[in-house]
Amino acid sequence: MQGAIADEPSADALLALLDATTDGLALVRGRRVAWCNAALATLAGAPAAKDLIGIALDDLFADAGHGIPMSPAHGPCRCRLSRHGHEPRAVLAEPIASAAHRPAFALRVRDVTDLHTLESEVLRTGRQLHDANRELVELRERLRVEAAEREEILTVVSHELRTPITVIAGFNRLLLGESAGTLSDRQRHFLEESQKSCQRLNNFVANLLEAARQRACVGPLEVTEAPLEPTIQNVLDLLGPLLREAQVAALVEIAPGTPRARFDPPRIEQVLANLIGNALRYAPPGSQIEVRAAAVRVAERPFVEVAVADAGPGIPARERERIFEPYVQVEAQRAGGLGLGLAICKRIVEAHGGAIQAGERAGGGSRFAFRLPAAQPPEGAR
Repeated sequence: MQGAIADEPSADALLALLDATTDGLALVRGRRVAWCNAALATLAGAPAAKDLIGIALDDLFADAGHGIPMSPAHGPCRCRLSRHGHEPRAVLAEPIASAAHRPAFALRVRDVTDLHTLESEVLRTGRQLHDANRELVELRERLRVEAAEREEILTVVSHELRTPITVIAGFNRLLLGESAGTLSDRQRHFLEESQKSCQRLNNFVANLLEAARQRACVGPLEVTEAPLEPTIQNVLDLLGPLLREAQVAALVEIAPGTPRARFDPPRIEQVLANLIGNALRYAPPGSQIEVRAAAVRVAERPFVEVAVADAGPGIPARERERIFEPYVQVEAQRAGGLGLGLAICKRIVEAHGGAIQAGERAGGGSRFAFRLPAAQPPEGAR
């Protein structure tokens, strides 16, 4: 059995224990403080506990919307503790009834200023986030409407342009076929130049339609695993007459060991036609356009990189990121256009899981390189 309990603690020991607590404690009688500990005096900004003796609860506490602790029946409440010459503190005052149901009751006062400040800050931040979210929703809606209106205009304009272009090109073909009579060399030259202009304008309109058709994506891809060399050659064959006219040669190099790639051939032909067409536009006569493909690894993933380089004026370093944004043209782009071609190329390449970037060709000029995921090697080759 345990030994006898020691003598009851003295009143001084109990007072010392109560003074040592961090919560403010008070004995209230007749709605006035009859006794309090040092912690409450500190909270109230009083020099000592004795300075609070006799003070009325109405003078010690201020209502913060929940009342002040006037009796045990009131229950815990949030209020403000008045501090002479200082800002009031936010406190939680909790009346404690005596066991003997005497008029006097104990009062525990806990400082919750930091918590109150934090709650106010959270509430303020919540309101700000709510306002910001509302503004963001409104901004998104405005952008959506503006984008829809712009794309609608582009679609209408593109279709309206395509109709007369088709008519002009059709009559050109009839005349070139000498359906209306024999042509002189000079007449044939004029018609051929007119036909080329129709083709350029038709390509321009096609870019407009492509941008208006789907701004966020390029539609479903029909991905296959194939070597890139035939696709590159198809584009060069298509652009062959323009290359010969501009007196620009084309050099194709496929590095040994270049794997097959995963891509949609018509879409990548569109990318190559745009890049090689741009290179042809700026390449000086007598130069050559270089088209190279090689295996690369990015973040431990295998890709096939295709690079198109020309000996033209190049692109300033500060513009090499912006050039892929829709409707952006840089100083080096002397030819006409809306600046949509490279933006469309970027969407197509990224839809394949790749990336495209502009750089500088060794020796001067521009170099555009895009990456496509490499195909998995056959089982026997792993």
